[in-house]
Amino acid sequence: MTHVRRARRVTLAAGLLCASSLCTFVHAQTAPSPAPGAARPAAEKAAEPSASARDLFSRYKERLLQVRVLLASASEQSALGSGFVARDEGAQGALVVTNYHVVSSLAVEPQKYRIELRGSNERKVKAKLVAVDVVHDLAVLRTEPAADAPAWTAFELSDAPLVQGSKVYSLGNPLELGFLIAEGIYNGLVESRIYEQLLFSGALNPGMSGGPAIDEAGRVVGVNVATRRDGAMLSFLVPVRYARELLERAGQAQPRSEWRSEIARQLRAHQDFVADKLLGSGTHGAPAAAGAAVQAGFASQTLAGRTVPTLDGSLSKCWANGLTGEKLRYHRDSLDCRLHSDLFVSRSLYTGSLSLQHVVLRNDTLPTVKFLNIGADAGSLGTGGGGEVTRSECHDNYVQGAKHVYRVGICVRAYRKFEGLYDYNVQATQVDDAQERLSSSLYMRGFSFEHAQQLATLFLERLQ
Repeated sequence: MTHVRRARRVTLAAGLLCASSLCTFVHAQTAPSPAPGAARPAAEKAAEPSASARDLFSRYKERLLQVRVLLASASEQSALGSGFVARDEGAQGALVVTNYHVVSSLAVEPQKYRIELRGSNERKVKAKLVAVDVVHDLAVLRTEPAADAPAWTAFELSDAPLVQGSKVYSLGNPLELGFLIAEGIYNGLVESRIYEQLLFSGALNPGMSGGPAIDEAGRVVGVNVATRRDGAMLSFLVPVRYARELLERAGQAQPRSEWRSEIARQLRAHQDFVADKLLGSGTHGAPAAAGAAVQAGFASQTLAGRTVPTLDGSLSKCWANGLTGEKLRYHRDSLDCRLHSDLFVSRSLYTGSLSLQHVVLRNDTLPTVKFLNIGADAGSLGTGGGGEVTRSECHDNYVQGAKHVYRVGICVRAYRKFEGLYDYNVQATQVDDAQERLSSSLYMRGFSFEHAQQLATLFLERLQ
């Protein structure tokens, strides 16, 4: 197999598509959308909020804020979300917690945007970004002090563990319809995630991102972050301990005019963590995962009688599929595995993910040339460009394995705005049998070149 050089900075390629699993999620905040039409009549009368929910909302609504990211040149909103006052530092301003994805456009291009906060009492104030946590999708803002302005009342952050089945109340401002409270149930930690998230059986809607989720005592237990598009009342919260840690960093942070270098540092730390999980090196200090006993790595599995490498451990999920029938002139069995490690960076960039795919094709009546052309370019990153990545550079070679001959292709492209990170695909396709063919691919997004090569080598060794 030929050595692959680092991707060159040349023309732009097609922008990154969000990974398939992430496309099933809808962040609780969205970019501007058309004005809503007439409300549809409800099929049945909505459930009345409980007395606890009504009481909590009346007591804590003054601590809620709508976060508005404004395009500086037009002074009009570009993104909306929610936030909450977590600490009042008097003349220095108040610290407000929200989601990173709410303010990501400002973090990536601070010269183009500014932030305005609006309270439930119509109080408006400007704010600055003072800390980000891309991994856990959190950000901290500091309000600009104003003369004779009233003090801020902050939420208390809970330090008590939640019990599964506990009532939790999410607050925010969805779709600019007004501040509200949504009642739900805490159902434990989300399974198969590389970082902790809380599973919340309650409604989160666009615009509620960054709002607080509180317990019956009014203490913040989590931060609204996302909901499933393909499910009902399946929402996700960031555990409050990550917000507390970020607040401590924010209190000591120095003013800065750019955030791209800090985002790049966090992305590199993330890929170090993921690579260590898979390589088993454990050399990098890692952010806390969903339990010390959680493991991930490569294992082996059988697909249509062929032994193939897969992702092992409770942090990944695999799905199998088989196609056959009278009209299909060949059989196709596939296995797709994914490590849930994607990070939102900007509207055009999700990164930090790793997935693999195996496809076994068995020919019935197709001409040999047509059969061999099926999926021939599946491992390509594309030849175009985008503002985020360079044009991809690809190399291929023929490799003799233990039992079969493979054509191994590798494609690499570099990130323009985040130095030291690459997208890296490797595909190995069996070429010595016109009746049966195994094609295996490993996809890595936002990895260092060194880690990507190590993982690709391990993948190919296990495949052979």
